[in-house]
Order: sequence, then structure tokens, then C-alpha cells
Amino acid sequence: MRHEVWPSSVSGRVTPPSSKSIAQRAVACALMARGESVLRRFPQSDDAQAALSVAQTLGAVITRSSDEVRIRGGFPLNFIAGIRNPRRTLNCGESGLASRMFIPVAALGEGTYTITGAGTLSGRPFDLYEQVLPELGAQCKTQDGTLPAEVTGPLRGGRVVVDGGLSSQFITGLLLALPRAPLSSQVEVLNLVSSPYVDMTLAVARHFGVTIHQPRPGLFDLPAGMHYQPAELDIPGDWSGAAFLLVAGALAADPHLDVAGLSTAIPQADMRIVDALHRAGVRLEKRGDDYRVFKSEIDAFEFDATDCPDLFPPLVALASFARGVSSIRGASRLHHKESNRAKVLAEEFGKANIRVTVRDDEMKIYPGYVRPASLNSHGDHRIAMSAAILGLAGDRTSIRQSQCVSKSYPGFFEDLIAMGVKLASR
Repeated sequence: MRHEVWPSSVSGRVTPPSSKSIAQRAVACALMARGESVLRRFPQSDDAQAALSVAQTLGAVITRSSDEVRIRGGFPLNFIAGIRNPRRTLNCGESGLASRMFIPVAALGEGTYTITGAGTLSGRPFDLYEQVLPELGAQCKTQDGTLPAEVTGPLRGGRVVVDGGLSSQFITGLLLALPRAPLSSQVEVLNLVSSPYVDMTLAVARHFGVTIHQPRPGLFDLPAGMHYQPAELDIPGDWSGAAFLLVAGALAADPHLDVAGLSTAIPQADMRIVDALHRAGVRLEKRGDDYRVFKSEIDAFEFDATDCPDLFPPLVALASFARGVSSIRGASRLHHKESNRAKVLAEEFGKANIRVTVRDDEMKIYPGYVRPASLNSHGDHRIAMSAAILGLAGDRTSIRQSQCVSKSYPGFFEDLIAMGVKLASR
């Protein structure tokens, strides 16, 4: 599919989808809780739906109504749905979080599970579990470091030292699974990146009755005998998706745009978009869980996105219209996303006359006149959304493979239309 976006003004009130990151963590906790949990405002994104599918494959009873999901869990008993021999293949779609999270969770069960994925997930690394899980009593075998992966339990617990420099998703998987292991565990994380995502994991686990102690940064104690409890949770709005809407307002609001439903009750890494917008001179007003953003003159800015790398695409769009060269640190975190985002941002924005350079860990954005261009999302949802923002604030952009936004924000283009953006699809 291809979407074409024309220069437009935006206004009104828009609500981003619920957080797929929180939703997936909540599904894992509900799967391991004995009883029924209720997740409200459950997102329709492909990644969130993949997590539900995996939980169901592992034996959870799932009931859906409107945007509410009920999950009756109890894994790893394997009797939670009267199923003594559940299916052994767990298809995680294109979700990096679901695949890395459910590998250690599945290892709590008996026997062998095969974790598979699709699309852009096929090239992402998983070999860390081959090194770590044997120290905890389980086994993991990948295909030269990638999916499919076979995991054999049971996970028993113990002490491990893990390099957290590649992705916090591995840490999330271990921290959610080990409370259900029969032995006490300790996880020491070296070079922890994206620590706000780990904070999110700890907050969601706590909501389901499991408190993971952190004696010092990077060290986690998990006593034996902890149990997840059924819980009810209203999934808050997704700051990752909201970042594109806030940037759209900063570049094209007339007179302002309200972005609603952005709770800070559970930590989300991309809440830092507010700090980045302030650095760029954007006028922004907080109104409860809503933010009102006004069209602003964009100042060149410096920002460290090491702990929130998903902010690179919207911030590159913002910096394209700045009065001067902007600098974003943390570019090394972009290599193993749905695409090599550093390379793709430079290639695609270059087609629209925006120069993007990457040297070591720093990305620089040189603003210029945005010319009409045909941009390729490379199947990356955040690249597609960033290209759309470039088009509505600059000149016409045509976005190939634009349907990939369904991974995190299925209604993105519909919301743009509601905001007043002129676009067409074909």
C-alpha cells in the first residue's frame, strides 16, 4: 500500500492508541497469574495481538469484548484450559518484545517450545539467550543467532550476569519469568540501555503483585516463591505513537492540537519527547493527561535518545524544519530495529532534500527545503509515520509500504485525516 501526504494544517483533539509495550507485558503477567485478569483499552496493534495469540497458545483462556480483554491464566501448570499438551509453536509475528519476552516465560514449562516470527523480525539477534538460559537451568537454540528458536525448560533460577547493551527486551523477559522459577535468582545487568523500559517492566509486574527488588542500578533480586496475582488494568496511551502527533502539532497546528490520554502513571521511555520539544522551543501545555501543542518556530536542538531510541524518527522530522543543525545521540541503538533506522533515515530523508549524517553515536540533521519525494518505509512503522510528518509539514511525500503502521498504530492515517491532513491511499 502507498499513502500520499500533502502539506496541511492540523487541529482538534486526537487520542493515540494504547501502549503496546505495556499491553504485552500485562499479557505475560496475566498468563502467569492464577485467575482472571481484565485489560481495558487493549490496543489493536499487530504486536499486541501477537502477544495475545502466544498467551492463548500457552493455554490461557482469552475473552474479548470491544476494547476489553479478559485473560484466565495459570501458566506454567499447562492445565489452565484443560490442555495437557498445548501446541508447541509460538508465533510472535513481527514483535521483538513478544519474542524476547516469551522465550524465558515459555522456558518455565515442561518440554520444548519453538518461537517463530515474521517479516523484519527474522534478522534480529537472539543468541544472548543461548548463553544465559543454560545458567538458569533451561536450554535455547537459535538459527545462527536468529529465529526460529527452540527453548527447553524448566527454567529453575540462579544468578546470571547479562550484557544489556543490545536490548532491554532480553532483561524484560528474564525479570518477568524468573519470579515463577523454583529457585531464587539474581540478575546483574552490565551496560544497561533503555532503562525506562525496565522501569516499565517493574511497574507492570508490581501491578500484578510481584515486586522485584533493585538493590542498586543494574542489579535485580528475585526471591523464590513469588506469584503473579490477577489484576485489572486500563492500558494507558502510547507515548511512542503520540510523539509523532506532538511533532505534527509543533510543525503545523492551526491554532493548536490536543493530544489526549497520555498518562505518566506507568513509566514509558518516550515520555521524554516533552523534554525534546521544550529543547526545540516548542510551546506545549499540559492539561491533566492531555497535551496542547502550538505551531512553533523550531530551534536547533541537542538531545540524547540512548534510552529512548524510538524517538529518533519523529525527532528527525522535527529537526528537518529547525533553524540550524540538530544533534541526536544514541544512533548506535538503531541498527537492530525493524530496519537499520540510522541508515534508512539518512537515505529516505535525503530523497526529500534533508541531509542526515551519522558518525559514531551521533546523528546530525541539516534542515533544508523539503521537496516532493517518494519514500520507502522499508517495512518499518516508525519510518512510515516519520515520512508522513515530513510531508504534512513540508511538501508532498509518497510513502511506500505504508501499511506497516499496523504494527503499532493501525489508525495512524485515519487520525491524520481527522486532524485535517490531506492524504490519499492506493
